Amino acid sequence: MGRQPSGQIHKPLGPTNPHKPRIMTTESWKTLIKVVREIPNCPVWLQRQAQLSWEAVSQLPAFHATINGQDAAPTVERKTVATDYLDFLREQIELNARGPHWSAVLKGRLTSLESLVGKQLIVASFYCKPHSATIRVNPETNAIVHVELN
Repeated sequence: MGRQPSGQIHKPLGPTNPHKPRIMTTESWKTLIKVVREIPNCPVWLQRQAQLSWEAVSQLPAFHATINGQDAAPTVERKTVATDYLDFLREQIELNARGPHWSAVLKGRLTSLESLVGKQLIVASFYCKPHSATIRVNPETNAIVHVELN
């Protein structure tokens, strides 16, 4: 963790994976707080997390180290919407392997991403075991692209 010239502290949250660059900063946390507040019928646990300070959220344990009812550190990364991923979603929807509810979730994800091939998104995942929320945000506008609440 170090200070950047802008004075922002950059610290990865969530599991370290060199293939998934983390982008959580004090500024990105402020953006995510605003985004969470825009979610209609936002779960109480997610509202609670959005009220945490940067310092508090950066101290949350990793998901694997939590028990039911406990908040875990959110993860944030940039992902480019790829055609092969959309094809994978279509295949999973067609297979319906996890049932109609999960297929409906995947259809919603597919619909929200189809027009964004080649575009980068911020993908933030929040956890309060056993619940999770994944929020996809356009980094240029900070607009919500898609929300999945489990």
